[in-house]
Amino acid sequence: MTSSTEFSYAQRDGVLFLKNGIGEKKLVNFAWNMYGWYFDTTMKNYIDKDKVKREQYTTVHLKAFPYPVINSSMVNEGGAIETNGKGTILQVESVNMQRNPTMSKELQEAELKNVLNAKKIIWLKEGAAEDPFGWGTLITGNYFGMGVKGHVDQFCRFVNENTILISFPDSVEAAHDPVKKITLERMKINYEILKNAVDQDGKPFTIVKMPVPDIDYMTFALDTASKNQEIKFLSGQILFEQKHFSVGDTVHFVPSSSYLNFLITNKTVFEAKYWTAGQPESSKIKDEKAKQILQKYFPEKRIYQINTAETNHNGGGLHCWSMQVPK
Repeated sequence: MTSSTEFSYAQRDGVLFLKNGIGEKKLVNFAWNMYGWYFDTTMKNYIDKDKVKREQYTTVHLKAFPYPVINSSMVNEGGAIETNGKGTILQVESVNMQRNPTMSKELQEAELKNVLNAKKIIWLKEGAAEDPFGWGTLITGNYFGMGVKGHVDQFCRFVNENTILISFPDSVEAAHDPVKKITLERMKINYEILKNAVDQDGKPFTIVKMPVPDIDYMTFALDTASKNQEIKFLSGQILFEQKHFSVGDTVHFVPSSSYLNFLITNKTVFEAKYWTAGQPESSKIKDEKAKQILQKYFPEKRIYQINTAETNHNGGGLHCWSMQVPK
């Protein structure tokens, strides 16, 4: 998502590509409710316009790729689906149930198995605190963020059919950062779920903890008349949603940063990096550690790091804003 456009819709969250073992391809067109915002009647005019644009966007995709289409009434998004390519899919309970409040987990599982030919669904509880629901959303205290309520591609990814990376703050940084503290507690729960889970063939997973980036939060005083358009926009959103905040209050805006929002291509894995000149050496060390972990699991691919701070600031990452098309 981004505040720089009226169309808050990431590339990956449109139609999905399926490809079977003999090269046949299909498209999956899940239902859409703008990351769950269709339930907010105060945004009806905006939502109606966005829905039309999304449907036009989807139509372009369907025309560009003349494959059979599977339509589903279940709401789901590309960034909310992670698969090992062998029949196991990761889903996030807090995301799916918010998107599909009248659809039980059992019905969702049945639909995913039917539409995506999945054999096993593993339900994680919640995503990273840095990926909250909505614009200028209160995370804790005076820390705010922008996100979609916890897409799995932000905190938990397969790197092969039986190895899973999970974003995991350490206890020291969590003790000094209230946002990372929340994320750590959530990831402890998710880690236990994964540790006790098995794949489609009944085999356990190898689970690897990935560091979380060191990143400066944007700190500013709420000001709806600011000449800085981002501060003006965020101030308006925060003051609209949080009535106990006032103009002049100091707040921190938390980008949805992660090393796990990487993009896998034929020869390269595009990975986030965050260190720039003048920042602490610890940030540079984390960047290198993340790169080394990915290189271990993708030995034949180049790991190419890109500074994604601006993209994260607008509520997404490399994986969110891209879509692979199978050969």
